Amino acid sequence: MNNIGNILCKQQKYDEALNYHWRALEIQDKYCSSRQDEIANTLNFIGNILIGQKKYDETLKFYERALEMQEKYYPDGHVNIAITLINIGTVFRQQQKFNKAIEYHQKALEIQEKYYSSGSVIIADTINRIGHVLYHEEKYDAAIDYYQQTLSTQESFYPDGHIETSRTFNFIGNTLYKQNKYDEALQFHQKALSIQEKHHEFAHVDIANSLNSIGNVLYSQKKYDEAIDFYQRALRVREKFDATNHVGIVNSLINIANVLRDKGKYNEAIEFQKRALIIREHHYTSDHVKIAYSFGNIANILILQRKYDEALNFQQQALTILQNNAPSDQFRIARSLKNIGYTLFEQTKYDESLEFYQQALIIFEEYYPNDHIEIADCLFCIGVNFNRNFQFDLAVEYLERGLLIKEASVSPKDLFIASALDCLSQEYTRRGEYEVSLIYEQKCFLMRLKVLPSDHKDIGYSLSNIGKIYENLHKPILALDYYQQALAIYRKCLPTDHDDLWEMESNIERLSEGLGIELDSSD
Repeated sequence: MNNIGNILCKQQKYDEALNYHWRALEIQDKYCSSRQDEIANTLNFIGNILIGQKKYDETLKFYERALEMQEKYYPDGHVNIAITLINIGTVFRQQQKFNKAIEYHQKALEIQEKYYSSGSVIIADTINRIGHVLYHEEKYDAAIDYYQQTLSTQESFYPDGHIETSRTFNFIGNTLYKQNKYDEALQFHQKALSIQEKHHEFAHVDIANSLNSIGNVLYSQKKYDEAIDFYQRALRVREKFDATNHVGIVNSLINIANVLRDKGKYNEAIEFQKRALIIREHHYTSDHVKIAYSFGNIANILILQRKYDEALNFQQQALTILQNNAPSDQFRIARSLKNIGYTLFEQTKYDESLEFYQQALIIFEEYYPNDHIEIADCLFCIGVNFNRNFQFDLAVEYLERGLLIKEASVSPKDLFIASALDCLSQEYTRRGEYEVSLIYEQKCFLMRLKVLPSDHKDIGYSLSNIGKIYENLHKPILALDYYQQALAIYRKCLPTDHDDLWEMESNIERLSEGLGIELDSSD
């Protein structure tokens, strides 16, 4: 019965698998109560199902019962104890209790080192698991060190390559990807794929994972045509050889949709997102959070198409599901509120938009006070809404609060700061406080100058804005100089009939005449 349960567990048929293991446990308790080792194995099998269902607290109880039995049954130690210790460590990793996870994996390692040689692939697997903990703890350099130890053992043990070796290549590739070391990550994923394709009759799932990982790297490098090719190959493999893995298939569909979205192929992107939604609707109830995620994905594309009413409908459905079925996930609820606020803002429904951003801000400040970026974003958006409602004092208050947080918590090259500085400059210009406005606009200009190409239109806009402020300060010579700098950039990056270009030429002509300056014919 346990064998049948294990097969069903691998097929993710958890409820059926659990039924077989429970029946096995009842028989063992009734007829074989002295075989505590076998009962412990069954408890571990039940734990394996519960961890697949993400029921971590329940999982831990079964693993701990198994461990207690094994330690009594094997007073001098046994490799089966190591297996249970690893299982417990894995639960702690999933619960993000990283120190305890490493503690249990190291206990397992100590036992294994008594029974296996230093070059054992079993020991290597446990070392890999410590690497996984460090990876999830975002200690990427340390994780790579452990993965490299495992890789060294595997390459010695399997000189001609092995599926397990390919997986370690992928672990290293994934870690390098997190460090934005895309070229190095690509090399490791390609090595993994090369091994897997030699063992293709056994490695279809691994091949799909490698293809997907390569697609992720290429996508991050904005190599969209290459990325979509790998994502589509991954999808074909999954649909043909791993058809029951609906999670993997949905992941491939969403990845393809993201590439199409970024290429501006919005209708095609929505079609792939809808395919993913249909699969999720088949496997989950209509109020499952995964359905909400799909609604959000579709809404994001509709917003890019400026189909705000349709987008809002999907966003509101997503929010309702999250509030009713995932009340503990306040982060996603707050992000959902923000998304609705953005859509309403684009519809010029500023009062409604303001209400949703304020709700989001309350959640972020209460539950995630250290998430400075989200809090600053909300403050900024609230400030802009106040601006559009002509509540200028409140607009300045929120914009300045957001700016203070951003400047203290993100890279000085974050262009969000430049946008906030620009908005504040405009607010103070509107209030007639031109000296203060000039300070903000000059900061904005210097930031854009550091981050953007020298002929970027936003640098031109900053120069133009500084020129306008100098005009308001009755400094026409300085204003003229900035207008001329702005015009030089506009001529490089804007079409000849663009309104901003014509306005700048008009400003220069007007100031030149007023100053009695004769322009060069080339100006």
